[in-house]
Amino acid sequence: MKRFFLAISILHAALFAQVHYAKLEPVETYQIKSAVSGKVVFADLSKEGRIGTSAPVVRIDDIVDKEQKRALATTLEVLEETLALTEEMIENQERVYERDEAYYMRIKDLKTKSKTEKDRVFAAMAASRNQLLSLKEKRATLKRQIADTKYQLLQLQDRIEKKSVSAEGLYIYRVAVRMDDYVNPGTLLLTAMDTKKGKLTLFLDADEVENMDSKRIYLDGKVTDLKFSKVIKVADTVHISSYRAEIVIDSPKGLFSRLVKVELK
Repeated sequence: MKRFFLAISILHAALFAQVHYAKLEPVETYQIKSAVSGKVVFADLSKEGRIGTSAPVVRIDDIVDKEQKRALATTLEVLEETLALTEEMIENQERVYERDEAYYMRIKDLKTKSKTEKDRVFAAMAASRNQLLSLKEKRATLKRQIADTKYQLLQLQDRIEKKSVSAEGLYIYRVAVRMDDYVNPGTLLLTAMDTKKGKLTLFLDADEVENMDSKRIYLDGKVTDLKFSKVIKVADTVHISSYRAEIVIDSPKGLFSRLVKVELK
């Protein structure tokens, strides 16, 4: 009798197992687009179907940017040298001003000094101070120019780096541009995928989502210890009344894009 009920239970589970077929895809797919505009000077189509390295797959013309960067680097060097000289001149002028001020403070109340002499010393002190202030103003201008130049250099470096596109560690599915193409920001350059893991996407009914914690996942008839890595608890906009769920698995030894039978029971 026990065997009879056990057989019935197994049959019941088999009859009510929830079966889906999911396409095995790479865990992530990246549409790598251009962040800059320019002419494509290199597009390595031989990289399609291979794992990318640090070597560029697509390169956009950067000759003008590199020349501008060299010019700005020279400008920065000159500005920094001028700032160093200005700092030294300020130190010297501060000593001159301190001396002129001290001399004026000594004679300003002396009755033995004429008003004309006091005015002359005061004028010299004021001129000394104005020269000091002028040097400090120059220093402030130089610091601003240096900051602006450094910012421009950073922008150029970022622009140059964005003109050399690689896909290190990713499977290069498709190179979308060719040599001599002109691209704008947003133009697709290449499609690359993370094939270190696989992903199965299912669309579940509401009752499957509510009861998934009590179910085990079978792939192609074999029981696994897998769990859903993602469950979107808002109905899908395309598969109406279904809820998208994902299972992440180890990278397959065979091909991607094949159908996998997924059972929840």
